[in-house]
Amino acid sequence: MKVLITGGKGLLGTNLVPLFDKSFDLTICDLDTWDITDKQSGESFINKIRPDVVINLAAITDVDGCEETKKELAERINGYGAGVVAGLCREHSIRFVHFSTDYVFDGAKTLPYKENDPPNPLSVYGTTKLAGEREVLEKNPSSLIIRAQGLYGKGGENFITKVVKMAQQGGGIRVVSDQRSSPTYTKDLAEPLIALIEKGKSGIYHLANSGSCTWFDFAQEIFTILKMDVSITPISSAELERKAHRPAYSVFDMWKFQKDTGLKMRPWQEALREYLMVIGV
Repeated sequence: MKVLITGGKGLLGTNLVPLFDKSFDLTICDLDTWDITDKQSGESFINKIRPDVVINLAAITDVDGCEETKKELAERINGYGAGVVAGLCREHSIRFVHFSTDYVFDGAKTLPYKENDPPNPLSVYGTTKLAGEREVLEKNPSSLIIRAQGLYGKGGENFITKVVKMAQQGGGIRVVSDQRSSPTYTKDLAEPLIALIEKGKSGIYHLANSGSCTWFDFAQEIFTILKMDVSITPISSAELERKAHRPAYSVFDMWKFQKDTGLKMRPWQEALREYLMVIGV
């Protein structure tokens, strides 16, 4: 199966491509190869590659930056651009897979979010990703949309590398304790996504490592695994004074995924332990 991945140099691409390479005939592109908002360029690229599946990983993910300097860019890439690729895939009878986020929800629930729960994003980032979902389903109703959350993995800086670095520099750290989600090792999305593609599934699916925690809980588990004695102070989101609002609760209900594939996502603690071994902290 020939698979074309857009945005392949980002966090998701860096971690998924080596695993997809075992199952698919891959072509990777990024902004320097194809700007997904350019339909004419996309037409030429697709005619050249002739993929069976396109997986769109291209996105502006700087959540706070989207509130200010990157707002228009996020609207074009996360919203309009996703629709362009979805439309091209429909015109060429290519299966289309798109990635979205838990930030399409407002966090007002106290039970895990199902795929059909009403979205209500709190941030520009969440709003543009929701716009992307709607553009995709309008342009190509048979698309597969994966909502993921709390992603970390090899390549670049993430929450884990940041808190470990701060701890190694000495002194205590302050971590938000009023946002609950499911931190997810990006590589753990590979097998589920391959299964959904091979089974020909479409529509929206929620994927994340199982279980949930606050970022404060997550930091505590990191230092427990690493056997580091670190003073961690819980703080509120308001105290952090970030530009963008985050949902207080965005845990996923993954019953639909489990029913349709027979697979289950492993606990976030197990995934975290493996990641820390891989990066050799």
